[in-house]
Amino acid sequence: MGRAMLIICAGVLIAMGFVSMSTTSTSKMLMQQNIEYAEYTMAKNAAHTAIQIAMQKINKDDDWPNRHGENSPWITTIQGLEVRLHAEFEENDYWETGNHDLLWFYSKAQLGESFGGRLVEVMSHYQMRPFFELVPDFKGALQLPTGIGDFNVDGAAHEINGTPPAESGCAVDDTKPPIVVNSVETKDKIKLEDPNLDGAIEVDPSLNYEPTDELIERLHNSINATFVNSEYSSELGTAENPGVFFVDGDVKLTGNQSTGYGIMVIRSGGNLEYEDGTLSVAGNFTFNGLIIFENAYDFDGRGTPTINGSILVGSTDDYTGDPIDIDLGGDITINYDCLGEKYAKMAADNAVQQNKYTKQVSTENVRFN
Repeated sequence: MGRAMLIICAGVLIAMGFVSMSTTSTSKMLMQQNIEYAEYTMAKNAAHTAIQIAMQKINKDDDWPNRHGENSPWITTIQGLEVRLHAEFEENDYWETGNHDLLWFYSKAQLGESFGGRLVEVMSHYQMRPFFELVPDFKGALQLPTGIGDFNVDGAAHEINGTPPAESGCAVDDTKPPIVVNSVETKDKIKLEDPNLDGAIEVDPSLNYEPTDELIERLHNSINATFVNSEYSSELGTAENPGVFFVDGDVKLTGNQSTGYGIMVIRSGGNLEYEDGTLSVAGNFTFNGLIIFENAYDFDGRGTPTINGSILVGSTDDYTGDPIDIDLGGDITINYDCLGEKYAKMAADNAVQQNKYTKQVSTENVRFN
């Protein structure tokens, strides 16, 4: 009995020893895994942080990535870890391909001793979103994102076309409504004034003046916008270099401005005359792009002007004046034109040379030097 008890006790002690050894080994393994995870996480976070810092630098200097390519990386220290970052552009001719430029970041941070001197590399892919994306999509030849007062059409002014001119090279199915409004109430006013336009008017509740409001403010504060003053005699942009033009007061154009390209903003109190006339848009004048009447009490179109692109008439939230009246007389022609939309975006891009970046994808991996 005593001998059997000794054998049992010895077996229990041996088993407990094995258990103790196993528990100790497991604890060491878990501790090592925790250390490795902590080192990896710290290095990964440092690499991501370096990309965020690089984005802040790019917001201040668009040319920053060009100075930090693969052969001249930006080197910094984050949380005690050395990080090397370089950038690579994938350039596209947006005006030819419709694709934006792309930007790759390669950010490498040194891992701890547990990884034998290896690196964690974070690769982030960004798409450049240029300022011109604030230019609202042309939804029609004449866009009315806010309420109006009277709408009057005389003469041949009903030539408001949603089909682009054939020479513009727009897609066959690229047509828009001649007139787009944001409410049934506005549509009813137009119908009352000119029943012939019934069926050519589309109600789009999503039509809003707010993004245009932001666009105008940014353009107005840019150093490349042109403020058209009395007796303005310079050109109003070209197809190769469309411009942004603000009309804030009484302006009379001369025969030197038979055509214009880009964006023209006629603000409250602005009055644009062409040759002999007293109305906002008059004479034999062709503008290719976007014309915006902001808080303009009267939008008058007489003479024989042609607008290839779109006209947008609206008011800001703080506008307290009378509802905007629209009077289209004479032989004004307003054509929706995809080419005019392109000129408007090019003009905004020229005026505010600043990009926004949107992250598309981000990956990470461990690698040797």
